[in-house]
Amino acid sequence: MSPVSRVHLPDDGASVWAGMADLVLVLPSGQELEAPYVGEPPHGDSFHALTINGARLPGHVWGSRFAAAPDGRYLAVQWMRKMYERQTLVIDIEARRYLVLPTPVQDFRFDGVVLRGDGRSFDVEDSDGWIAF
Repeated sequence: MSPVSRVHLPDDGASVWAGMADLVLVLPSGQELEAPYVGEPPHGDSFHALTINGARLPGHVWGSRFAAAPDGRYLAVQWMRKMYERQTLVIDIEARRYLVLPTPVQDFRFDGVVLRGDGRSFDVEDSDGWIAF
C-alpha cells in the first residue's frame, strides 16, 4: 500500500507541489479529492487517477503543481490525456467539467477566477471549450 499524502491547497490561490504517493487534495472549501498513485515514467513525475464527486476524470493528473480557486470551485492541474503528454487543465468541481488550456502553464496560481502563470492569464469563467465528465 502506498503512503497517503494529505495536501491542503491554500485559500490564496497559490499552487503547491504534490506527488509520488496516493494523494488527498484538500480544497479551501474543505472538500477532499482522492488522487491515488498510478505510476510514473522513467525520470519523471508520478501520475494519478482523480475522481470528483463520484466521477472519474478522463486521463491522469501529474504529480506536480496543484492550485485551487479561493472558494474551492476550480482546481488547476497538469494533465495527461494520453501517455506522456502534459497539458494544463482547469476543473470546475461543482459542474463536473474541465477546460484544457491552449498552452501548458508550468507555474500557476488563481487570482479569483483568473488562472495566472508564465506571463499569461486565463479567465476561467469567461472561457469556451468546457467538457463535461
